[in-house]
Amino acid sequence: MKKKSWEFVSTSDLDETEQAVLSQLKIDGRMSSVDIARKIGVTEATVRRKMARLLEDPGISIQAVVRPLRSEEGIAALVGLDVMREHMTDVAERLSTYSYVDSVYVTTGPFDLMITISMPSTASLYDFLSRELTEIPGIKDSESYMIARAFKHAGRVYPEVEPGEEGD
Repeated sequence: MKKKSWEFVSTSDLDETEQAVLSQLKIDGRMSSVDIARKIGVTEATVRRKMARLLEDPGISIQAVVRPLRSEEGIAALVGLDVMREHMTDVAERLSTYSYVDSVYVTTGPFDLMITISMPSTASLYDFLSRELTEIPGIKDSESYMIARAFKHAGRVYPEVEPGEEGD
């Protein structure tokens, strides 16, 4: 195998080749097994075998990832939530069912949960924060941060774009 030239994927139960395959798929989920094999220095058969094993794992999936603020319409935000400990799992599970909630994390630090959301407007963000969150038992407080620009998301670096080109 070639010298490491890929990004580390924090999956300690995977071997070095599996981590290399995943790193390449994070860059381009449509990359062929031939291209992956060439980039990481193993045979195509090895890549196919490793990919089959990886995709059997319910914790690993290949999917399309949309850059936050891909177009000039809509907003993206991070929301930190202060949650009563006994409600943590229930709140996280409920928020996970909302279509506009992109991710839900239990965290350390000043917030118990952090969520990322994509919404059509600031008005819909306001409605979510002032109405919907207040109806979920166990949420004590929230703090939101609108995302102005994504430089890197889901392992992918996004180049600088000129104003008006964001959705192109």
